[in-house]
Amino acid sequence: GMKELPAAVVKYSQIPKGKVFTKETIPRGLLKEHTTRAGTWGVIQVSKGELEYQINEPTESVHKLDSTTQTRGIIEPQIKHQVAPLSDDVEFVVEFYRLLGTGPVVEKREGLRDEQD
Repeated sequence: GMKELPAAVVKYSQIPKGKVFTKETIPRGLLKEHTTRAGTWGVIQVSKGELEYQINEPTESVHKLDSTTQTRGIIEPQIKHQVAPLSDDVEFVVEFYRLLGTGPVVEKREGLRDEQD
């Protein structure tokens, strides 16, 4: 199932910056199984429509993230997961958080580098 976000985390980044992902712009890497790095928690915030959030470890669980119910997807560090749009109008961002004092943040990750406008 889905974990709670620890209270002592600090937001350090978000993708995409200053925009939202839509059904057309979701990076392919997010649709396939992937993980955050050690110490990095993620929060999927759906601002419009519906998104499916699938956690693949330790057992598979599927969650419907819905803008109307404000359901957030909590991503545990290094746990395999993936997302899929459930509505054509879906809009969402992924925020990244770290526990205080867990070392420097390296933001460049495969497939998640910010596109320069």
